[in-house]
Amino acid sequence: MTENEALLVATRLYVRMRANGGRVIDVTWLTQNAEYAHEILRLAAGHVDGEVQRLGARLEELLFGTVQPRSPAPPAPAAATAARETAATLTGGKTPNKYVGVLR
Repeated sequence: MTENEALLVATRLYVRMRANGGRVIDVTWLTQNAEYAHEILRLAAGHVDGEVQRLGARLEELLFGTVQPRSPAPPAPAAATAARETAATLTGGKTPNKYVGVLR
């Protein structure tokens, strides 16, 4: 493994997790701390996006040499799901765009 490959895959994983779930991770710390990396890889394995799962498996292979089966991450809290459903109901079934009116 080269450090550049691991950093590249970790950065791609960061972008996908940020775009498809809002989770922000520390890419540099991910490549330097094994305990943090294991936790992020556990979250990636349980993510609904298949690309996040694939990138997590590739990063695990680069960092640790093997891919081990993982239990999926726990589901999102019910409160967050209920808030999204309430927002969708109030806006006529469409999720409100949080960026409209914010950017100038």
